[in-house]
Amino acid sequence: MTKADMKNVLGEEIRKYRDQSCYTQEYMASELGIGQSAYQKIESGVVNISMERLMKIAKILGKPIDVFTGSGERINDSSSNVKTINVSEREWSLTQKIILQQEKRIEELESKLQRRDDKIWELKQKLDLA
Repeated sequence: MTKADMKNVLGEEIRKYRDQSCYTQEYMASELGIGQSAYQKIESGVVNISMERLMKIAKILGKPIDVFTGSGERINDSSSNVKTINVSEREWSLTQKIILQQEKRIEELESKLQRRDDKIWELKQKLDLA
C-alpha cells in the first residue's frame, strides 16, 4: 500500500468514526484548534497527519489509536531510521497520560507567556502616556 493509499484509508477511517459519533467537521476542527478546511483535508487524505494529531483525533472520537494505525504502522514517517515497536496496553496508556500531562503543562506555560506579554504591552502603554 502506498503512502497516498494509507492517507486515504486513514481519512476514511476518521470520517467513519466521526460520522458514528455524529460530530461535524466543524466540531472536530474546533477541538483540534484548526480550521474546518484544514480538517477536511485530513479526511480527504490531501495532507499528512502527525501521530500527535492522530492521537488527538482518536481521543476526541473515543477510539484507541490502533484503530487508525492498524498493525503498528506509523503515519507520516519522514525519517528512515524510525523503528516500529510493540508495547503493552498499560505502557501505551501510561505513555498517553504522560503526553497529555506534558500538553497540559505546555498550555499552562503558553498562558503564562501570554500574561507576561500582556503585562509588557500594558507597561509600554503606560510609558508612552507618561
